[in-house]
Amino acid sequence: MTVTLGLSKCHSIMTYKIEYESASNIVTLSYSGKVDLDMRLQTVEEICSTYSDLKPLRVLIDVRDLVMDMLFGEQEAFGEYLANHYDLRHAKAAVVHKPGFNPNAVINKIAYDNGFQMAEFSSRREAEQWLLVPNQD
Repeated sequence: MTVTLGLSKCHSIMTYKIEYESASNIVTLSYSGKVDLDMRLQTVEEICSTYSDLKPLRVLIDVRDLVMDMLFGEQEAFGEYLANHYDLRHAKAAVVHKPGFNPNAVINKIAYDNGFQMAEFSSRREAEQWLLVPNQD
């Protein structure tokens, strides 16, 4: 069963959708269009407040249609925020991007370098498979 939080959330220049697949316990966050720091923070808080009971919290982040609207420093700060967020300490995130282009690269590198369990994929299927492998905690 798939549960969609709302339909799509629209914030002037950017759209995102959060879905939960109960069979796999994977939360999917899909971006479409421009995204800024405030919207990124909002989506994290929405996922954490709604799905904090999932252990581990498995999140598939689809950035294939994302247009980054964040300064370099904001991307670095957001990566650190992900790595240090209390509700994400046992989370596992798979970022799906277009082959050869990852608009989330700076965020991913900073988050990963600071201990956030994250991996990058150009295939949604591979991302889902990785998310389903048990954590090595």
